[in-house]
Order: sequence, then structure tokens, then C-alpha cells
Amino acid sequence: MMRFTAAKTVGFLMVEWAAWALCLSLSVSAYAAPRIPPVARILRVARLWQAGDGGQGVRVGVISNGARNDRTLVGHGILPPDIAFPRGYGQGDEGDWMLQVVHDVAPRAQLGFCPGGPARRTVACARTLVTVFHADIVVDDMNPQPIFFAPTIKAQGLASLLKRHPGVLFFTGDGNNGGGYYQGRWRPQAVTLAGRRDKAQVFGVGPAATPYDGLWVSPRARAVILLGTNARPASRGGRCVASNPRITLLVTNRQGAVLARTTSRCAALHVRLRNRRARWVHWRVFVLTRTSTWPPAFALKLVAIRIGLGVSPLFLTVHTGGGAGNSATFPGLMAVAAVDPYSGYHHRYLVEPYANSGPQCLDYRWGPSGLDRLTRPMCFQQPVFAAPDKTQVAMPAANARGYRWRAFSGDSAAGPAAAGVAALLLADHVPPARIEAVLQRTARFQGGRPGWAPRTGYGLIDAEAAAVRVGLLAPRPHRARHPWRAPFTGHAAFHQDHLLLQAARAGDHGAAQRLQRLAQHGQPLAQSLLGTLYNRGWGVALDPRAAHAWWARAAQRGVVDAIYNLGMTWAIGRGATPNPTVGYALMRVAQRRGLPVPAMRRALRRVRALLSPSARARAESLERRFAANPARIP
Repeated sequence: MMRFTAAKTVGFLMVEWAAWALCLSLSVSAYAAPRIPPVARILRVARLWQAGDGGQGVRVGVISNGARNDRTLVGHGILPPDIAFPRGYGQGDEGDWMLQVVHDVAPRAQLGFCPGGPARRTVACARTLVTVFHADIVVDDMNPQPIFFAPTIKAQGLASLLKRHPGVLFFTGDGNNGGGYYQGRWRPQAVTLAGRRDKAQVFGVGPAATPYDGLWVSPRARAVILLGTNARPASRGGRCVASNPRITLLVTNRQGAVLARTTSRCAALHVRLRNRRARWVHWRVFVLTRTSTWPPAFALKLVAIRIGLGVSPLFLTVHTGGGAGNSATFPGLMAVAAVDPYSGYHHRYLVEPYANSGPQCLDYRWGPSGLDRLTRPMCFQQPVFAAPDKTQVAMPAANARGYRWRAFSGDSAAGPAAAGVAALLLADHVPPARIEAVLQRTARFQGGRPGWAPRTGYGLIDAEAAAVRVGLLAPRPHRARHPWRAPFTGHAAFHQDHLLLQAARAGDHGAAQRLQRLAQHGQPLAQSLLGTLYNRGWGVALDPRAAHAWWARAAQRGVVDAIYNLGMTWAIGRGATPNPTVGYALMRVAQRRGLPVPAMRRALRRVRALLSPSARARAESLERRFAANPARIP
């Protein structure tokens, strides 16, 4: 491999440096604003408020685990005093947070709450909110782990309620169990684990394995691995059917050491793992059984859920598609995916890694003999929309005498944000039957061509555009925009990797895939260039989180341009939660390693101006640590 030097790469790096310098200059004003952007600003509701629309006359019912801190929040003036509780307060406080999100978007809407839980209780709550509270909108976040069969109790109940009350709008979170999944028939192969031979369905054993090339987990992150089968999950008494085969879900590292395992006759198993290392790790997943024969229709579905910083496992999308079935999937329910408000870039936001990807598909149906495999999956275009999460909400202190502001993350925050926008439109007498179509046509596309997309549905909800569409607001004067484009000037010193990058930029997907294979095999320069592909959307889908992850891998191997680019992603919050301290430290490391470029010096000055004296001292300490050992770079 050719030695990497700064002098050989200045021409190539000018593209990223110039782009990041411009992006940072556009982002400095955002740092003067609160750390968590107000949800109302991203949804563009200000002009509706100025016109006197605050959701007045509209009733919004919320279903969650509980709202036990309602009185404290009312006492501090954070929630209105007239919230209805037709079935009590419940246990927990996530309902308090959801109520705050609706109130932030539609401050004059009448609020009601009902504590949900299991499917039957959630349906009963929805019925109470519609028939007793007379809700115009119902939003819930009661989404359990992936369910692969239809019809579920929740889907049946809400569909029946919608049929009886067609004027009611139903919203729900898209589900926080995102990630790819594998569905297929049982194809066991011989394996040896802990000195014992078994037959297993194997995942993550190398390039020839199906469906996963690898289950990679980012540093200091957690993951949940779920397995669902077509075996009937439980009898009506709530216990697993005795005739179900015993299944073992087992996870090992690349050396074969067992990290976690679970065995059950139930149809859903899951293991939780945590990567405590400062580098990415690769896990292997096995499904074991002692059963020698299987029913002809036996199938399984494996779902990997990423929790924490970083990106969803980069390789799950290679052989997988669709998303884990939302238990309430049915036509008429508007499932909302969460996007990261920190990641705004030219009016686009990154979908949260834990948000489900659609279409939402159900694979089995209850039949006379139990659970039967459908001839083809029953799929719906869900999520329908996207809305921001990480909304700043008040969480009361333990002594109930105060509260603290924290970020409310997940689809539980995105669903009520969308419901708040619907309340604003209903308040201005937009027919309920028209609202979903209007929101679809006016949503801001978050990448790709106009229309439905698996990650963000029809796009990010835009309250102002919807109001203009139905004639409530006049259009803004049109201003022509001239997007800035930087020229690309590569350098021949990269040889093969650089030529592949150029080909990928020209639209050669094969070149992008070849560069990705080199990166997967640990080639640092290929990893750095692959980060550039994801950052620009050259030959691959635009994915700043993936860019951040690949630059991190290359930076940990000492690639200077990757260290600088990674520092910029931390500094401006593109592909990662903003952390100017870490970003400044990484940029200084790159500067010390010989990158004296004017654009870089200007960017360093801007980032430094954002830091307090204590943060600068912390950044200098991190700089020394990263310079001494790049493997410690986060």
C-alpha cells in the first residue's frame, strides 16, 4: 500500500475543505440558537400562528404509558390546566412529554390523555378518547417489538374504530426498531461452537454468507438482535405452545467466543449486547435447534436494532429490504418516522437510525391451524411522513419541585409533532379526509425523487406549504437559488482507490461497490474515500452518518484527511450530534500533521470561537490524546 502523505493529497482535499468551510459558515448562526432546535421551527408553523391559528377547537387525544407528572407541569405553566383524563393518569411519564410536543406545535388545541399498554388496552383507550373525549385526532406510541403476522389486535381495533368514526385522524410512531431484516426458509449448515457440532442458520460469517456480510456495531454502542418465526407465539392463555420447537439465538465474536444466547419455544427471542471497545466490532449470529425435521412452511425473520451513536450497521442493507412490521399497520393509520433535528443540511434531515424502514410488511396470517405463511407479504407504504424528534421537553425533578429540560427522542416524539400540524389544519376547517393527501403533496422530500421513500415516507411535514396548498396562506415571493458546487480535483497518487472514486462520482455503481469492498477489508484510504462518497452521494445514497462512520475508521488508522473531515462532522453536527470540542481537537490534530490550508485555518478559527475557555482546555487535552494514539479517536 502506498504511503499516505499530505503533499500528495492537497488537490483532493480542497474539495472537502472548501465544502466544510462553507457548511460551517452557514451553520455558525445555528449555534447561537438553543442546542435543540424547536420542533415548531422545523415544521414551519410560524406563519399559521401569526394568522391566529393555534389549533383552537380541535381535540387531540394522546395514548402512552402514563402522565403522572401532569400537575407539576401544569403548575409551572408548561402544560395547560384543562387536560382531560377520562381513564386516569397511568404509570410513567412519557405521556407528559407527548402532550408537551402537541402543545408546542398546536398551543390552543384541547388535550386529552389515556394510559395505554397491551393491545386491547390501547384499543380501549382509543375508543374512550373518540367516544368520551370526542377526539378529532388520536396519537399513540404503543408499538411493541416487531410482529410479523396479521391481523393483530391493535390493527383490528383501530381499523374498526376508524370505520365507525371516519372523521378521526390516527397517528402513530413508525417504530424504534429500525434496521434491515432477513426473512427466509430454514437452510441450516454444519457449525462447530465451543467444541460441539450443531446445525444452524448462520448470519455474518463472511462475503459468501446470506443474508448478512457482517453485523458491525460502532464503538460504545448497544444493539438488540431479534428473531421471529412462524411458530405460533402463544396460546390464548398467554403461554408458549408446547409443540413449538426450541430455538436458540446465539451471538459470537469473530473468534467464536459466545457473547450472548437465549433459548425459548416462543416465536420472538432477543439478545442485547454492548460494544464497550473504542473501535467497531463484528458479530456473528447463529440460530440453533435440536429439531431434526421442520414444518414445510417454517420461516424466520432476523432483525438487528442499533442503539446509540453512529450509524445503523452498514452491511444490513446489502441483502435485506423492507422493515419490521408495525403491530398497528393498516390503511388509514399515519405512521411517522423520526428525523434528527441536529442534522439539518440544505433543508434536509437524516432519519434516525432506529426509525423503521418501509414498506411495513406482515408475513403471516392467523388461520384455522394457527399461523400460516402468506403467499406474498402484505405491505403498506409506511412510514407516511417524517417529523423531528429530540424535542426539548420538561422532565420534572425527583422532588417534584422543579424540572429540567431534556431531549425527547424517538418516534414517540415524531408522532405527536405530526398530530400537532394536523390540529392546526383542522382548526382552519380543512376537511379531515383531505389532510393526509395535503400533507403528502406538500412534504419536503428528504432525498431522491419526489414520491414515497422507504425511510422518510413522502418527506418531512411542512405546515406552511400545506396551508398554502389549501389556500389558508399566500405563497411567499419566489427567490431563485443558485446552489454552490465545488470542482473536483483528484490526485493520481491514490491510484486504484482514486480512480474508483472518480468512476463512482460519474455514476458507476460498480466502482462504488468495489471501493466499499476494499474499505470493508480494512484499506484505510478506501475507507476515507468511501466516506466522501457517502458524504456527497456519489455512486451511493447520500448518507452523512455512513460518511461519519467510514471517516472514523480511517481516522483511527491515521489518515489525515479523514481526521480533518471527521472533525468537521463533529463540529457542525453532520452525521453526528454536534460536539465542537471533539471537532476542534480533531481538526487541530490534522493541522499538526501537516495540512496548512487557508480554508482549514479559517474553519478552525470559527470553531474555536464557539468554545468556552474550559471547552478549549478540554479540546487541547483531547488533541494530545488523539495525536499520540489515533486509535482513540471516537
